[in-house]
Amino acid sequence: MSTRLSSWWYDLQHSLWFLPAVMTGTAIALALGMVRLDEYLLLDRRTGSSWLFGGGAEGARGVLSAIAGTMITVTGVVFSITIVALQLASAQFTPRVLRTFTGDRGNQVVLGAFIGTFTYALLVLRSVRSASQDGAIFAPSASVTLAIVLVLVSIGLLIYYIHHAASSIRASVIINRAARDTLGLIDELFPADAGRPAPPSPPLPLNPPGLVQASASGYLQRIDQDALFSLAEERSIVVRLEPLVGEFVLPGAALASVWPAEKVDEGLTRSIHGTVVLGSERTLQADVELGFRQLADIAIKSLSPGINDPTTATICIDRLGEALVRLAHKGKPDEVRTGKDGGARVILHGPPFTRLVEVAFAQIRHYGAGDVTVVGHLLTTLGRMAALVPSERREPLGHQARLVLQAGRDQIVIPGDLDRMEQAGAWAVDGVTGTV
Repeated sequence: MSTRLSSWWYDLQHSLWFLPAVMTGTAIALALGMVRLDEYLLLDRRTGSSWLFGGGAEGARGVLSAIAGTMITVTGVVFSITIVALQLASAQFTPRVLRTFTGDRGNQVVLGAFIGTFTYALLVLRSVRSASQDGAIFAPSASVTLAIVLVLVSIGLLIYYIHHAASSIRASVIINRAARDTLGLIDELFPADAGRPAPPSPPLPLNPPGLVQASASGYLQRIDQDALFSLAEERSIVVRLEPLVGEFVLPGAALASVWPAEKVDEGLTRSIHGTVVLGSERTLQADVELGFRQLADIAIKSLSPGINDPTTATICIDRLGEALVRLAHKGKPDEVRTGKDGGARVILHGPPFTRLVEVAFAQIRHYGAGDVTVVGHLLTTLGRMAALVPSERREPLGHQARLVLQAGRDQIVIPGDLDRMEQAGAWAVDGVTGTV
């Protein structure tokens, strides 16, 4: 699957309409098929089965009308609850978790089942014919029976949805989803061969490169590395993409550098443009930094005066620490891909560990500097992380701890609280990274 098609499919999976639309289409086909089945049963005189609906045309019309009217009402209620949950999540946590809600399979299945049941009942209803109408009486017994079964299933889904909606706006559930997505992306993008010495990178050409400029704006969501590598091999060129995944690309900004410069033409520029996906927002397709940003944003929001929930901030700090420890034991993604001749062909930039530590903790440090609980927990977590990560990746953690201590000393004035903070950060003073 191409990168653009994969991005399109990712957007569909995380939309609130796609799965309900598929289920509604399935309900339409099911209704038409069941009506044909009822016509066959009627012609074959097999209408006396005890498990089929036997209420006649008027009874079938009444049952189907009740089902259709009830299901569209319940669908409206469920949709309203979903919108309220989205508003609460955006206001209390961060707007960056909304895609998690719209992509929630539980919400999509419940909405699809309710709309599908309504559509099914409505289409079967139009086939009911009573004695007062032209033609023979037709009461689709099997179709009505299936409609009743669908209603019973919908009742079960409604009970599930009530629990699911209440649980989905809990802070621990939202944080766990964000952490799970981040950990999954780390495992997908970063190789598990940490500790193995990286092979030396082939030297870059010394001549000035030609520049391929972006023709549109947007966040860099994904890069089709295979297509870019094939293009570089075919043209015998070296391509270095300049922006990181997740960065905003301005029109006319440098998108890629190409060696040799004279091979940059309109066709090559168009081909390179086709290997990157720009969008209006960042996504978790290949942007691991966004995962850390989501958790950090939830912590920052919880420290705002309007919410004032430092416990949620400490939970986020724990999960950020978990993700960074996982990342610290991973190798670096392939930043240089070599061709058949052993020379560099494609050069990509991955987010360095130092940058991710900064994204995870810098703003939490800033907004939580006056809360001794948050500061102490942040220092303790950084110390526990420093004891678990490889030695070459401890310095960013020690540097972050020194900044936390400095910020805390500026804002915390009670001597007892200062002592607690100093004890929590003692490891950074004389343990791992030298003196503060």
